[in-house]
Amino acid sequence: MVSNNQTPILIFNNYVSIKTAVVFSSYSSQYLRRLLRNGKLDGVKIGQLWLINKLTLDTYLENSINVGDRRYGPK
Repeated sequence: MVSNNQTPILIFNNYVSIKTAVVFSSYSSQYLRRLLRNGKLDGVKIGQLWLINKLTLDTYLENSINVGDRRYGPK
């Protein structure tokens, strides 16, 4: 599957790449990596490649909608 901006949407065993997560979430890749390093998202690092657990990304995005603080969420 390819999105409108021609970024491939890759889902493997409920894990997505950083590039795919950027499309889903509108977060920057740097911010997603920081969330992974800080343990706020569940992921797997293979070499320099991060794979994010899609379920934890969806949960994080749902929580960002429900929080009243406007700093929390995609820009």
